[in-house]
Amino acid sequence: MAKLSFTVIDNKTGKVADEEAIALNEEWARGLIYCDMDGFAIAQNGSLILMDECGGCRVCPHDRFTVVFDT
Repeated sequence: MAKLSFTVIDNKTGKVADEEAIALNEEWARGLIYCDMDGFAIAQNGSLILMDECGGCRVCPHDRFTVVFDT
């Protein structure tokens, strides 16, 4: 199976999402270890998930980010 490659754009800033800042400042991401972020993943149902390296994960709000798939 091919690895899915994508970039996550922060709809608030228009820039590539800053995982550490999100984990530190956003209520929905509370509990993630900001200094040990692992990145984003896409679940089988299409949900965007933010993960830390300690096994923590949070489903991102539906309209919070834009996913741009690499070609």
